[in-house]
Amino acid sequence: MKGLVWLLLLGFTWAWAQGPEGLEARVLSLINQARAKGVACRGGGGGYSLPPLRPNSTLAQVARGHARDMARHGFVSHYFQGVGPRLRVARAGYRYLRMSEIIFKGRSGDPARAVRWWLRSPTHCRAIMNPYYTEAGAGFRGNAWVVVLAQPR
Repeated sequence: MKGLVWLLLLGFTWAWAQGPEGLEARVLSLINQARAKGVACRGGGGGYSLPPLRPNSTLAQVARGHARDMARHGFVSHYFQGVGPRLRVARAGYRYLRMSEIIFKGRSGDPARAVRWWLRSPTHCRAIMNPYYTEAGAGFRGNAWVVVLAQPR
């Protein structure tokens, strides 16, 4: 039991030491690993290898802002004060042909847990495995994750 507690503490310390930016980079890395493997999504979609998503600072800014709002106000939704992801991205000045936002709220800042949950959800998995998406930005604040995926115009 002591060993398990020690491992949990080490994991927490590692995540805390990385800070939000390190965790955000890790979640994008895990998403890109799933794309490279060609994860097949339940109900269809995916199943073949895709190129990695390029990090985009504007999408990351949008994702961080929404993650902050979800953590601060204690909600899990794509909408906050009547504004959804498409409008948030447009207001930030990012021009896209297609875009999706995936969200997760958990008890910890474990990027692997968020990505596992998304890949088990048919809708979220299809967004991750969408071949049209080439850029992404991740945000983590408190216990809320947001990833915005897009195909730029």
